[in-house]
Amino acid sequence: RDGPGWGATEAIRGALCHWIEVKDGKIKNYQIIAPTTWNVGPRDGKNQLGPIEQALIGTPIADPSDPVEVGHVARSFDSCLVCTVHAHDAKTGKELARFRTA
Repeated sequence: RDGPGWGATEAIRGALCHWIEVKDGKIKNYQIIAPTTWNVGPRDGKNQLGPIEQALIGTPIADPSDPVEVGHVARSFDSCLVCTVHAHDAKTGKELARFRTA
């Protein structure tokens, strides 16, 4: 049958949502937002911080040349995250450093 549909569930890492639109018996549009998308997402349209971004603010880093704490925070949201951390200047976007954390 033609029309829109959606489904949502609370997965172990957060909300999992699917949207679909069927037209002429075929999928016209399909979207999924996985928990990783919610957790890793940047600031939203209201400038609210994403969960990992918020958790990283103020995190003590014992050794800036090996910031393992960044990986620990990110993996606390999703164990599949963070093999490499890229540090960028927020104003210029220039990459400042790259750290392997795995």
